[in-house]
Amino acid sequence: MARKASDARENILESARKLFAEKGFDGVSMEDIAQASGVRKSLIYYYFPSKELLFEEVWVKVIDELEEELFGSQNFEEEGKTQSGILAIIKNLIRKYVEFAMNKKELMDLIAREKLNVLDENKNLSKARNRYESLMEKVQKVFEIGKQKDVLNDVEPETAVQIVSSIDSLPKKTVLKKIEEFLLKVFLKEGYSNK
Repeated sequence: MARKASDARENILESARKLFAEKGFDGVSMEDIAQASGVRKSLIYYYFPSKELLFEEVWVKVIDELEEELFGSQNFEEEGKTQSGILAIIKNLIRKYVEFAMNKKELMDLIAREKLNVLDENKNLSKARNRYESLMEKVQKVFEIGKQKDVLNDVEPETAVQIVSSIDSLPKKTVLKKIEEFLLKVFLKEGYSNK
């Protein structure tokens, strides 16, 4: 029985994620999610008392997946103690962000579509906002270490994060690989982008 309940909950989350990515938070109703997941609306409310709570859980899972993709079990503060170490980490971070954008279109569509909504402090989405900001702080820390180790051009870490995090809004896969090369040239001092 517990397995069946877990499956129903996951099915709701999966259906909600697809709909939020496709139509956005405001374009999706709980009825839409019930129809897409093949359950009664009352079951959705059993697990998620509001659309906001359902959205936040979907968002947190998406950001968790992005963070796992970018960092895995990597300890960037330890591995970034050397110039070559932080250089490898920055290159890997940019490459993996671009790969995520290319290979996980639905997730990136959701992030691109709803990021401004999540970051709006007037919205009741503090759990989603905190999760996204936590990941961006981690990405910024990587660039701060890069700046300390003198591998970054004259780019502020906060600006680098804003640029990298805007990759999700690029519509064409063909442009993304070129963006990766461009970012490495812009962010890294001459000689480091080709290493």
